[in-house]
Amino acid sequence: MSSMSSGKTIKQRLWPHIMFIRQSIRNVWEYVHFYIYDPSKPSKAEFLKLSVEDQQSWIEANVPKYVEKLYGDNYLGCSYEIDEDMVDEYLEYREDYNVLGLIGKQLPTISDERIDEIDEGAELTDEEREALRNGIAENDVSGWDLHSGFYFKVRFGALYCLFVGHERGQGGCDFELECVFKTKQLALRHLSNKPMVALEARQ
Repeated sequence: MSSMSSGKTIKQRLWPHIMFIRQSIRNVWEYVHFYIYDPSKPSKAEFLKLSVEDQQSWIEANVPKYVEKLYGDNYLGCSYEIDEDMVDEYLEYREDYNVLGLIGKQLPTISDERIDEIDEGAELTDEEREALRNGIAENDVSGWDLHSGFYFKVRFGALYCLFVGHERGQGGCDFELECVFKTKQLALRHLSNKPMVALEARQ
């Protein structure tokens, strides 16, 4: 009994290492596969000259199960687009949008005196305006853009496609191609330049 238990314990200890080795082998094979010359595919330069619509059509037709690749480890993070017109609308109808609550949640040390001033229509400081933006974004869960991407093979080598999507509840996400980059690092740099973005730590 103890021998069987010991064997099971050893297998449990080794299993993560076995899985890591298997994943590493798959990653190496995928990398090698990218550099097998395939004249049936466009070159990097040819593909990058295509319109975004044509690029997405090509990916849909030539990358098997491409939608599945947009989930799991290929998820990069999310971003939120907010324009000044939306902020101004919130300020115009402060009570309806609970502007004081949104700002107070982001700035817990704000004084009661300042809250009263804002309630009476005082102009917001830059810090308070940024707090309002963050509060709007936090409350609008369905308004965040989701970002995923993956490498795909071209004639020789690979390119990185970045998709943007919106949640459809239990139906998953609606994804569309945002841009194609030479590397994943360039795609992450593009995302990091968005005004409000939260990237996965592992990136």
